[in-house]
Amino acid sequence: MLDTWVRSGATFYMGLPTLVRGLVAEQRARPRRIASGRLAICGGDTVPVPLQEEYTALFGHPLVEGFGMTEGLMLANHPEANRPGSMGRPLGDVEIRVVDGEMWVRGGGIAVGYWRNTPFEDGWLQTGDLVEVDADGFVWFRGRKKEIIVRGGSNISPQEVEETLYRHPAVAEAGVIGEPDEYWGEVVLAYVTLREGHAASAEELVVFSRQHLAEYKCPERVLFLAGLPKGITGKVQRRALKELHTQAAAS
Repeated sequence: MLDTWVRSGATFYMGLPTLVRGLVAEQRARPRRIASGRLAICGGDTVPVPLQEEYTALFGHPLVEGFGMTEGLMLANHPEANRPGSMGRPLGDVEIRVVDGEMWVRGGGIAVGYWRNTPFEDGWLQTGDLVEVDADGFVWFRGRKKEIIVRGGSNISPQEVEETLYRHPAVAEAGVIGEPDEYWGEVVLAYVTLREGHAASAEELVVFSRQHLAEYKCPERVLFLAGLPKGITGKVQRRALKELHTQAAAS
């Protein structure tokens, strides 16, 4: 892709975080001079801020995060005001409502309902994504409703813990799930894949997390895998990690 980019003089592309990680690794190993690039939009999964920063440093143009769904295509982005970590502002006629932390959306480009099911109430699609909206109208992803870890009554976003782990220079991939615990109900368990040529111990990553997160949000354990399970879009599958953990505990 990078060789084609040099030849074509392309200025813009959209891609998944998996693609961006591959481009960053290739550019780091065998740099090309890509002067034509102006903007890249990434979405489909969490786009860690360290990945955005490294991409911009290597390619000389911003990588911004956008938000979209099969039910509504591209709903938010922010190419005009790069705010790393934000999904941007609603596009066009898209409206956003936050209900108990969950993002609801409606607009002319959003589906009216699901096949052979009742239409969305008043056109509002409940995304299942937990967000915050700042004073300027920028949307910040905080996790998925069904994946929140509840430790002793405190809600923990797996995405927030993963973002922290991605800041460690040795971490290539991170997936965080809740592990059943008799006392707390659930505790934080992190699965990690290390970058080639880098090393880090579980204890080191736990200590690193404590430097950036409240104590109750930090992983109780860190386990290492050669690669994390992903779906067809390259998104880390937390459900598959839960199944893997359940099987390992039963054996």
